[in-house]
Amino acid sequence: MANHVHFHIHFNEINTEAKDKLREMLSRIRKDNGYGYQWFADMFVSGDLTYEMTEKYEWTITNIGPKWCYIEDIEVDVGSIDTYINGYSAWVPPLDGLHKVLSILEQFDPNIIATIDYDDEGLNFVGAAVYKGSEQVDIYEDEYSDLIAGVIETTEGLSKESWNEEEGEWVDQEANDLWDENVYEYVSDSQYNFISETLDYLKENPN
Repeated sequence: MANHVHFHIHFNEINTEAKDKLREMLSRIRKDNGYGYQWFADMFVSGDLTYEMTEKYEWTITNIGPKWCYIEDIEVDVGSIDTYINGYSAWVPPLDGLHKVLSILEQFDPNIIATIDYDDEGLNFVGAAVYKGSEQVDIYEDEYSDLIAGVIETTEGLSKESWNEEEGEWVDQEANDLWDENVYEYVSDSQYNFISETLDYLKENPN
């Protein structure tokens, strides 16, 4: 079974026209498609591109990235400050899918800015990316070994000796508990700091 990769797409800056277009694209998502899921790929069904075509793994891998991608939560209300899409996908985040969405939306808002953060359910990797228009401004990704090093560095009570590299495990239950207690906060802080610093850079360098 494929590992789930949870993702959060946030449209930090988006004008009314682009938001209307996004809402129209999201309206194409079927609520009752026989699977019980909301398919990310449904957004692109238009003209000669049918639902049956976008359900094929070949199409989703080429256009979305993962072989399947589901949406769990959406906010695109007219008066809402936040506009976002949350979901999960197989093995990898939907970076190609987000690029495809932004390639459409930038026709209505050339200055649209969006971010995505994501994490593999087994923490094999975590990451985040920032986009202006459809261009990826910057991206970072940490693998499991990077997370171990980062949590050790930022957690009192852990040291390099706390991790047995050869066995691939913590040396005792106390070290394991400290990892469990701190790793998700470390991931969240790393993603937040990366996105915040990149957005600040964009504000200071608008061109």
